[in-house]
Amino acid sequence: MIRINKTKTMLVIMTVLIITISTVSYTLSILAKANEQVTQNITDFSRGSYDILIRPPHAKTDLERQLNLVEENYLGIGDGGISIAEWKEIKNHPQVEIAAPVASIGLFTAQERTFMLDRNEEDATYYEVEYRTSDGVNTYATDREYIYDFGNKVPGSPKYPSTIDLLNNYQGNDVAVFNFPKSYHQVVAIDPEEEGKLTGYDFTPLTEEPYHMNSYKESRYSTPVMSLRDVSVPVTVQFTMDGLKDITSEELEVLEQKFIAGQPIVTLAEDPSLYFHILDQHIHTKRMLKEESNELVPDAGHSPFLSHRLKINDNMTTFRLIGGIEDLEEDEVYAGTYDEHSQRIGYLLEPVVYEIKEDNTLFVKQTGLDDVYKVPTYRNLKEVELYKLNKDRLYEAENDEEYFGLIENGTFSIKENTESLASAPLGIYGREMPYLASDESIKLQPTAVPGSFITTPAHGLIAIEEAERVKSDAPIDAIRVKVAGLTGYDKKAEKLIEELANEWREQGFTVDIVAGASLQNLTVDVEGIGQVVQSFTTLGAAGTVVSSWNMMQVALTVLYGLVALTFVGYTYFIVLADRKKDEQLLAHLGWSEKLIRGIRYKEFSFVLGIPIALVSIGFICLGIWNNQWLPFIISIIVSGVNILLFLIADKIKKDKVRLIKRQSKSVTIQNIRFYRNKLLASSIQLFFMAILTCFLPFFLIQNVERTTKTRLGSFIHGEIEGIFYLVIVLLYVLSLTTVFQSLNRMWNARKSEIQLFQILGWGKKAIQGYFQKEVLIWAGLSTLVGWITSLIITILVTEITMITVLLGFLGFLLILAATIIGSTITLYRVNVRRGGKIANRAS
Repeated sequence: MIRINKTKTMLVIMTVLIITISTVSYTLSILAKANEQVTQNITDFSRGSYDILIRPPHAKTDLERQLNLVEENYLGIGDGGISIAEWKEIKNHPQVEIAAPVASIGLFTAQERTFMLDRNEEDATYYEVEYRTSDGVNTYATDREYIYDFGNKVPGSPKYPSTIDLLNNYQGNDVAVFNFPKSYHQVVAIDPEEEGKLTGYDFTPLTEEPYHMNSYKESRYSTPVMSLRDVSVPVTVQFTMDGLKDITSEELEVLEQKFIAGQPIVTLAEDPSLYFHILDQHIHTKRMLKEESNELVPDAGHSPFLSHRLKINDNMTTFRLIGGIEDLEEDEVYAGTYDEHSQRIGYLLEPVVYEIKEDNTLFVKQTGLDDVYKVPTYRNLKEVELYKLNKDRLYEAENDEEYFGLIENGTFSIKENTESLASAPLGIYGREMPYLASDESIKLQPTAVPGSFITTPAHGLIAIEEAERVKSDAPIDAIRVKVAGLTGYDKKAEKLIEELANEWREQGFTVDIVAGASLQNLTVDVEGIGQVVQSFTTLGAAGTVVSSWNMMQVALTVLYGLVALTFVGYTYFIVLADRKKDEQLLAHLGWSEKLIRGIRYKEFSFVLGIPIALVSIGFICLGIWNNQWLPFIISIIVSGVNILLFLIADKIKKDKVRLIKRQSKSVTIQNIRFYRNKLLASSIQLFFMAILTCFLPFFLIQNVERTTKTRLGSFIHGEIEGIFYLVIVLLYVLSLTTVFQSLNRMWNARKSEIQLFQILGWGKKAIQGYFQKEVLIWAGLSTLVGWITSLIITILVTEITMITVLLGFLGFLLILAATIIGSTITLYRVNVRRGGKIANRAS
């Protein structure tokens, strides 16, 4: 067999083909596998606990409409709009597995009650209480309340309180009694059966008859409530005690003359300034100033709607819970008061108004200050009186059937979105509290005052039947629907969910598909607090992930394919051009075109066949080892494309010497026109490199930002992130290899020119300057066209900014500089090598 190509050249070609076929095949298989992984992750992780959210008409907030976001626990707020009958109709739909309703009832306090402390009835003691609450950043306190109790040793047991209300609760003698601070908690109505199926939690206590010994009319009209077990009341009590010096009978006589009608309480009621002036002059001086101050913190078992009596523990750190006589020790004294009508007044909250700025950042404005703690409020409240008291018997309801009072009948503990990628927001169990953007360790929390910008999880759950009695004939704010018969979120599931959603939209409901939603953290500017990172749910996150990945995959695949095709095609043109002179010599010796072509095809069947065979064997071994056959299948396709490229290159290889009919005034331009075929591949690769550098990074960054806003997107991106880096590195390697190979080949083809300049006495710098002008023109033009094309594409598919333009221009300069440096190195090698030989000949 006659071989025209040298063995070294053939080995180089085969090595290039092995590397090209294997890397292209493996990279495309990785992209295909990544696409499969994205699809599988969407199927596995994007379906939450339910699929469709049904709400009344016009239920969406501005935040939903503009940014497709809902805040945590947003279903804990609402005016209703869906009736019990409508809910039952949806529940009985043949394609519905679960239909769990939610009805916001409002904010309520636990039963108002007191706490107590044992005391020696003869001791003269000063007591002071200060109630505090915190939002995690700032602590707010009420005005101090105090009482001077001079004990039973003094006739009349004189007591001097700071408020009449304090005296009304304070019993004296052997106990000191004080009000336990109020804190308001979210109450939500659910259906115990459907909610149990949705969450896997047992809510049957809501269907049982409640009882508490201190309840209204033996609990006959009370409502059972399940309290959130892991949340305590957000208040503390600063409790201070100090001893008092004894007060004499003479001092009491002087005080009696100073008080109105000789009565301290009458004076406090009619002339407070006179009362406090007398205390400053005669009572405050009795303090021994050996005060003992303790912070009383409700423990974790003190759930929001627990109505037990309270007693300060022996360590003066928290409160003992006393549910009945059985909780008292022998001969232990207990005293206190409670209000059976504590839940007669509730608060209905309006949604937080988020001001959406031009850059889609959020701002929450303060709406007012609480009167008691001076806590900032961030939403409007509506006070609601659920029933009236009897005018003649104030301790009874006007109509017992309208009475509303909560008795804790069990607790629940549900933590939503823990380690969860998908977020079909249950809307009432979210426990992820916001934190300061400047310090992630500082968590924010609602205070004891209604009106926080944080929507808390439901602290109390009641049965949905109670909602109709308290709220309206259409009390339900939302229905969370899980579609029957689905195991994931694939195309089939998506179609069925969409059909059901449209069915309910036609009935007038606001319907959202929450399958495929995911959590997203946003920075919110809260007036009075600062930058806060808050958790929201992005509806349709799965669609965003899929669309972003599809765009990135198309961009990478198309760009990689074009670069690889240019590289391989150029390699074939080099080989065919190198053997052209030899084939012409054979033709002059009388060889027929058919015979020459036959030799060429036999030789190239060997050159192409060995790389294809080696790559195929390698991928077959890979398939046997780890059962991955996709790279082998793609390598067969890539090998076929390589053979087709060779045949195309062979067909159009007629590279006749072209005479320049029209002479250019510039020799540099004339040289570029003459060598344009040799420069074509480099120009194309520089064009692609400009797009790769000036467009692809910004395109990928923007799509990655879109994807990773949610937890689902962050997880999926983390699974495929390495592929991006691999493909981009290979793109640069193939492009730069083509450019440097073209430059090296062109300088070798122009050795005679270089030798001529050297014979004429040109120096190395002069020769390099002469040829570098050509490189600067054609490389600069190719890169410039690529940069302009990048700008056009960027404008069409992404957002363009001045920074994008400047960074793109910097990329253009870097590519051009790299090309000039590569040209200098390759030209220097030819220049030095040839220059040395000529110098030797001359000597």
